[in-house]
Amino acid sequence: MKISIKISFGIALAAFLTLSVVACKKETDTARDCAGTPAVSYIRATDPGKSDSLLVGSFMGSLIAVVGENLCHAEQMWFNDQQAVLNPTFVTENSILVNVPSTVPTVVSDKMRIVFSDGSELSYDFKVNVPAPRIDKVKSEYVPDGDLLILDGDFFFQPLELTFTGGQKGEVVTLDKTHLEVRVPAGAEAGPITIKTNFGTAKSRFFFRDNRNVILDYDGKNHETWTAAINNSDPAGCSGSYAAFKNAANGPWQWTNELTMQYWAPRGRGNVPVASGLVSDLALKFEVNVPIEWRDVRMEIFFGPYAEDHGRDGAIHARWQPWKAGPYKTDGWETVTIPLSEFKYGKDDPDDNGTKKIENLNSLTNVVMMLFGPAAGPNPVHICVDNVRVVPL
Repeated sequence: MKISIKISFGIALAAFLTLSVVACKKETDTARDCAGTPAVSYIRATDPGKSDSLLVGSFMGSLIAVVGENLCHAEQMWFNDQQAVLNPTFVTENSILVNVPSTVPTVVSDKMRIVFSDGSELSYDFKVNVPAPRIDKVKSEYVPDGDLLILDGDFFFQPLELTFTGGQKGEVVTLDKTHLEVRVPAGAEAGPITIKTNFGTAKSRFFFRDNRNVILDYDGKNHETWTAAINNSDPAGCSGSYAAFKNAANGPWQWTNELTMQYWAPRGRGNVPVASGLVSDLALKFEVNVPIEWRDVRMEIFFGPYAEDHGRDGAIHARWQPWKAGPYKTDGWETVTIPLSEFKYGKDDPDDNGTKKIENLNSLTNVVMMLFGPAAGPNPVHICVDNVRVVPL
């Protein structure tokens, strides 16, 4: 967005002193000097370290110097549809110092427009640089039709359009610069979403209703049913049925069937690895709803070989302990992402020293999630899990 021009420090200093002298001219002298037709020659930065660069655009709030001739009768300056604040002290025959407005334009013309005291106008090509939208986080990748898809990121500006993979448009319900809530339309399809503003487009890395490599959805792709119970109403599901880890008083090292979720591939999809690809590129994802505070006892998650067995002793574990930052409770369904690089614990490793690493996934077909470990005392637990999958980060 700039063209470099070599200007010596002495010339730059002289130019600055000239502008200062011109700014101090009497009004009658200025009027006489501004008798000609206004013209803009170029726009440059005001930072002395960047004053040898001509600008064709700048970010909101930037201080710029508009250089030309017969500019002293300028009364208004507009960038797109936003008016800048002009200080008469910084309006001279040959220059105008002005801050680009900090308000996001609604109508984008990529023009700077100067209005003079006699009603005449001068237009000049100049782009206000506003970043394209950026998607940082989604609350839940699985949202039913009619409910809210909630996103955090940056540069969410009106007018904004969110499009699902099948072309369906979401209704914007809440919008500010870093937060967006959109109502999911009927028939919204699985896949990445796209957000478009006047300043660019962002496509999500995550898949809405991610249907890639779903190992368990509890609506047909099921676990060992003598472990965590299947439910769909307490609370309401995000996509049908789910597994519920529920116990009135879960204590330290308490092995309870309903607080485990064991998927054995021989009784499921067969001898198929949990995923293919580089371990460093993959993550375990699932949706979770925790309606009461979870205070203690870690959730161990691990993959096992093709067998009708949990395989805990020889497995490499991830330890999901969100309550370490304080009692953990969700506001409805949320998506949890655990990179496979976090699978680094042997069963006896301390939390601060994982000694293991998954080298490859070729022989790993089973999935187990279980609440098991040290605790200060018994606490009630209610953790709902759905859509267990291993997908790209």
